[in-house]
Amino acid sequence: MSKTVKRAGRAKGEAKVETISNSGAAYTELMFEIFRIHGRINTLGDRFSAGTGLTGARWRVLGSTLPEPKQVPQIARERGLTRQSVQQIANSLVEDGLAKFIENERHKSSKLLAPTALGRKTVLQLNGRYPALANSIARDCTAAELKAATVLLTKLSKRLDDEI
Repeated sequence: MSKTVKRAGRAKGEAKVETISNSGAAYTELMFEIFRIHGRINTLGDRFSAGTGLTGARWRVLGSTLPEPKQVPQIARERGLTRQSVQQIANSLVEDGLAKFIENERHKSSKLLAPTALGRKTVLQLNGRYPALANSIARDCTAAELKAATVLLTKLSKRLDDEI
């Protein structure tokens, strides 16, 4: 079933009436579900990491640096976060002794974030406990269903990138 929506036109006061397609309506429903699940993922990440000195967000940022030190903008792009929020998290990780900034030979004005020994140990501890959590959450889903969802979300993400 199609719905009619009004969208502001280019000229001031001009309105264009456009009908939303079935796919457009389904996309809207999916986006609302993604908003809900995003909040739940953040809450669960905070609970899962409680007592380690990390929150879910700090775990994601610090975990990005385990393979190799990275610039804050690199982490932001990789994790789909704003540069400013990653910078705040990085600064707090450094203040708490879980990460450090190191010189970047390729870009002198943009330092790299790297885990300290304590930060690496903390992330590895959480990563070691994570498979049990992932298995529990995914227990009623097949791998094929989850892979199909990933393909769809990747496709939509690329389309959103085109629109931005």
